[in-house]
Amino acid sequence: MKKTYLFIILFLSFKIYNAQSNEASFNADNFEIEFLEYNPIQKNDVSEKDFKWAQFVIKETKKSIKEKSGNYNVAHYWNIISAFDKLQENIETLKLVFIKLANSEGGCKYITSFKDKVKFDNKIPKLYNQYYKSCNRDQEDDTELNIEEYITDNKLNKELVKLINIININDQKFRSSDEQTYETKQPELDRHNQKLIDSLFHKYDQYIGKSLVGEKFEFVMWSVIQHSNLEMMERYLPIIQKAVQDKELNKTPFKMLIDRIYTQKYDYQIFGSQIGVKNADEKTRNEIIKKYGIE
Repeated sequence: MKKTYLFIILFLSFKIYNAQSNEASFNADNFEIEFLEYNPIQKNDVSEKDFKWAQFVIKETKKSIKEKSGNYNVAHYWNIISAFDKLQENIETLKLVFIKLANSEGGCKYITSFKDKVKFDNKIPKLYNQYYKSCNRDQEDDTELNIEEYITDNKLNKELVKLINIININDQKFRSSDEQTYETKQPELDRHNQKLIDSLFHKYDQYIGKSLVGEKFEFVMWSVIQHSNLEMMERYLPIIQKAVQDKELNKTPFKMLIDRIYTQKYDYQIFGSQIGVKNADEKTRNEIIKKYGIE
């Protein structure tokens, strides 16, 4: 009997050691490989609801990463850190994932847009605020762009570029504010921007992209559409698709628009850009990729 007790104690000790080792095994170099082998363990202070949610997010994120041949994007890191927060993973691990998130393409948009909707920023406030301020400075630099010089250097239409710059500023004006400010002030600006974009599209009969406003503002029309309603998003989806094909716009915004539409219509996404939304099954995903000709 004593041998049996000893075996149980040793077995439990081994499990605890493995759980602790698993938690401490992540580093900047091996994280992407180790995460795919990571299996969450429910800690005493983690509720059943939080644990099941984190399990689901981790499962879906792993699936999305594998479907992308092991390539991680900003949405993957955001999902991971959100799940790790619920699982009460250690602070160093949260910092590691956050830095990878911050340095990914589109990281600033996540950091500034969702600051009032997350909890983990309270666990890493110094690091989060450092990047938050840096991202805001980058956005301020955008608004302080020397428009006259930009127009001249790129041989662009002055009236159009100045208007698209104003649209861009208004598109982001209250998006990073507190919830009450955002809900009372941003929608009116969004509706006005949508009318302007409709007007510009009818005037130029094409996506307002790289050839018309340069690389600095090629995303603005998409951003206004992304922040609109389902009817407008679906109406402009083929226009955005053609813009990508014509090299007027990068393909990432197109994928994000597809995800937004499918999230609103079917409660699932295709490319993994939407936070906390389940991924479509593989069959559906392959059908959508084939339909729109985009990986």
